[in-house]
Amino acid sequence: MAEMAETNNPLDSEGLTEGQGRDILLRLRDEGFEADDQKLAVALGRPVEEVQAWTSGGAPVDDDLIMKARGIAQERGINLE
Repeated sequence: MAEMAETNNPLDSEGLTEGQGRDILLRLRDEGFEADDQKLAVALGRPVEEVQAWTSGGAPVDDDLIMKARGIAQERGINLE
């Protein structure tokens, strides 16, 4: 899959970039789900292919996804910032 160009549009009111959002997903996956895309996909309620596209840079991340990731991290006691 070809990597998408990262946008410079902030994902949230704090100015989070798409790259920073992708880093949040990767940390959540690695620290909270044994670095397993399938386990993260189940937690997010999304197909594993979609999670793989986000983490590889093949699909853009959005603010709703990051909010959900932050909520899951908080529930699991994982510091993403």
